[in-house]
Amino acid sequence: MLALAAALARLLSLSLPAAQRGGEIGLGIGLAVYAVAASRVSRHDWMDGDLAVIGRGLILGVIAALMVGLAAGHFDRLDVVTVLLFTAVQLSAPPRARAWAVLAATVLVDGAFAAVWLHWLQSDVPTLLFAIAFMTALQLIVIAQAKAAGASAESDKLRNSAHAATAERVGTAIDVLGVTRAVLETSRESYPMVTHAAVLLYDAVADRLRPLSLYLGPDGVGTLDADNLDFTLAPGEGLAGRIFSASRPMLWPTAYDVHMAQSNLGEQVREQVLELRRGVPLCAIGAPLIIEDEVIGVYVLTSHRQELVWGEEEIPVVSALAGEAARAIERARRYERELDQAHLDSITGLANHRQLTRTLDQEVARARRRTTPLGVVFCDLDRFKAVNDTYGHAAGDRVLTILAQVFHDLLRREDSAARYGGDEFVCVLPGADDVEASAVGLRISTSFEVRVREDAELTRAGVTISCGVAIFPDDADDVDGLLQHADAAMRRVKAGHRAGMAEGWRAR
Repeated sequence: MLALAAALARLLSLSLPAAQRGGEIGLGIGLAVYAVAASRVSRHDWMDGDLAVIGRGLILGVIAALMVGLAAGHFDRLDVVTVLLFTAVQLSAPPRARAWAVLAATVLVDGAFAAVWLHWLQSDVPTLLFAIAFMTALQLIVIAQAKAAGASAESDKLRNSAHAATAERVGTAIDVLGVTRAVLETSRESYPMVTHAAVLLYDAVADRLRPLSLYLGPDGVGTLDADNLDFTLAPGEGLAGRIFSASRPMLWPTAYDVHMAQSNLGEQVREQVLELRRGVPLCAIGAPLIIEDEVIGVYVLTSHRQELVWGEEEIPVVSALAGEAARAIERARRYERELDQAHLDSITGLANHRQLTRTLDQEVARARRRTTPLGVVFCDLDRFKAVNDTYGHAAGDRVLTILAQVFHDLLRREDSAARYGGDEFVCVLPGADDVEASAVGLRISTSFEVRVREDAELTRAGVTISCGVAIFPDDADDVDGLLQHADAAMRRVKAGHRAGMAEGWRAR
């Protein structure tokens, strides 16, 4: 308002003819009214309605026409002023309005522009059409950019919402698989075009990347079957291996890029990858999982639907999600280590009695559900007390660690062993029948006795082991019954050892 007052004072002080001065004042007032009207109506959401957009275009078009009339005779290039005024009116259409409302408002404004152009400028029709085309093209460009920016903002809003949900999910997950599920579910929500996503963790002992049992497929989060759990990648091999070796996020926007990145896969690994991903990816992106500058794994997403699903702008987003996953996985690992320590025997590193009970409960329930056998091998060390009394407790601990190593070397990955108490141990063998469980017991006994004899400190100790077997559901259909039957069988074997025999593997 101060600027308007100053401008009016300046005009009144000029020595101009009254008519010209009146025109200048009228033009200034018109500009002020136009500016106020444009700013006021743009502040109200109700002006984004379809009819309001049309009315707004009509009102501003009339104001612009009046301003051109006031400016006539005062500007040498009235055509330029006219085009600029009506272009400003065209560009004032709100980008959120529907297309038909914007089109109707544009037609009204163009009609007012044509009337002003032909009346005041008396120019030819081709020039008029060129001016209208110029204004319309500029309007379309601005609207397209505004809609693209709006779509991008909406996409960012949805993605940020998804990541916030991930942070909440990850924060409540207490194990690695729970964290993985949260990350994979967020991947699907954030990127509807993704068809496969996986988290692979680095095994420093084997120097390989191993996928976790959960993965994201076209049908949602699923579990890898037993055949694919052995799938591994070397650093630098395939998409995940390249990300791991580079220690930075990577993008493969086209099918050709993905093909070249996977060109170093071996034939067997390539077939496993194709089976896991159910085809050839057309686009892929991924980021390393980094904790304290150390890469602990890789997060990879692929799409079979189309190329260019992800661009460079997505790399920071995927990296942020990978960082969140890395921190959560490390936190879950720490929790699992603490939990394991609470459930592990301090000398042998095997599960303790409490953990054995939980394992047996789970395996019996699984065997009952699947109608499959379950083998239990009950082991007891012979003359173990004499070792402690004669050679000392350090030698006794040595015997225990030798037996734990035997279990580690002979049992399958799905099997488990626990220290039941003192010199007693129990092995749980899912799917093992009478013959298989008895064979395991015999191998344990033979391997243990050989290793003890080969140990320089224990070669004369004479310590051996007795093993008894019980099978679910043949011998018992509950945990307590299985342990009692296996213990009874072990005692018969122990009695046989003392009598120079090795009978009684099974409880009858």
